[in-house]
Amino acid sequence: GEAKFVIEEFNLTLTHGHGRNINNTTFKNEDELKDSFVKFINQKLKDKNLLGSVENSYKVKVNMNYERRYNYGGNALNKPYFSYSVDIFDQNNRLLVAYGLGKATTKYSYFEDISINTQIGFFKWKAEDEPRDINLISDLITKELLEVGK
Repeated sequence: GEAKFVIEEFNLTLTHGHGRNINNTTFKNEDELKDSFVKFINQKLKDKNLLGSVENSYKVKVNMNYERRYNYGGNALNKPYFSYSVDIFDQNNRLLVAYGLGKATTKYSYFEDISINTQIGFFKWKAEDEPRDINLISDLITKELLEVGK
């Protein structure tokens, strides 16, 4: 409960599922998506009093693959596919913990998931909704860090 973490490195590879509309510029690019993940994770760590500084914290390196999946026409989204690995280092850069998550997708609470799936089915899940997926994935990573820190 006293461990603090700092995201030292966050590597993101954005891929696009079929149906992408390259003329649609409303979606975040790879760098913007990466920045969103880091922002969400840092805020969640801060909220749980787990955010530290480089000098006195465990250093976290995340490698993530994120596949943005599109509905027909490329202007609406399906749920993304993602996978990641997390390495945690001490202040001397010794690897302490390494773990990962294979290919997965977002899963919300029961009624929220039904609502989101309905929106997806009617092509209503758009670029402005993607931060909800980013937030959910970031929450998962933060919860795992909390468990490691116990």
